[in-house]
This record gives sequence, C-alpha cells and structure tokens, in this order.
Amino acid sequence: MLGAKADQSADRIIGRWQFPSKGSSVDIYRKGNLYFARVAEVDQAGEQNFGLMKDSLLIRDLRFDGEVWSGGRLIHPKTGMSLNAEVQMFRPQVINVTIYKGIKLLHRKFIMTRQEKQ
Repeated sequence: MLGAKADQSADRIIGRWQFPSKGSSVDIYRKGNLYFARVAEVDQAGEQNFGLMKDSLLIRDLRFDGEVWSGGRLIHPKTGMSLNAEVQMFRPQVINVTIYKGIKLLHRKFIMTRQEKQ
C-alpha cells in the first residue's frame, strides 16, 4: 500500500503547465517510474525565442525522490543542448523548474502554473 501512496504523491506533477509568459505550455506525464514533459502549446515568442515546437519532448527521465523530481534532462529546443532538470512543487498549482549544466551553482529557475482543464 505504501507504494501506491508514493505513486499518488509523485503523480501530483501530471498535467498541463504554463510557462511564465502564459503563451506556451507543456504536458507532464508518467511512463513507468519516470516523468516527461512534452510541448503542448506554443506561442509566437516561444517559437521564435526558444525554438519550441508543438509535441516535441522537452524534459525526460525525471524521478521522484519523495520531495522533488530530479535527475531529468532538458533538451534545449533551439540548440539541442542537454541540461540537468529538477522540478519542485510549492503548491498544487505551482512548480519551480531548475535548469543547470553540471553544478546547480549556475542555474536558471522559472515558475510554471497549472493550466486548468477547459
């Protein structure tokens, strides 16, 4: 029963999340014990500035450790560069995504909000 409870806790991240600009979003889903983020919606700025393309895989291989989803890789859509990715949930509607290369000292954070089903 403990495993089922842990799965439910880890699955809180599943859903559609909007980027800070609110024009582009990703769908976070689970496959096995790993979590992935696929681009769901792209606005013009997201396409021009970051090279986002609808349905492209953005983050792969996140693992839930009981507190955060870590160990993932973000594939930068424009450069193809692979970066470390970590996700922390502050509230059911807010996640903080941290992207870094190698060490967390040099990182970029952005807050994403859950998009309500329409």
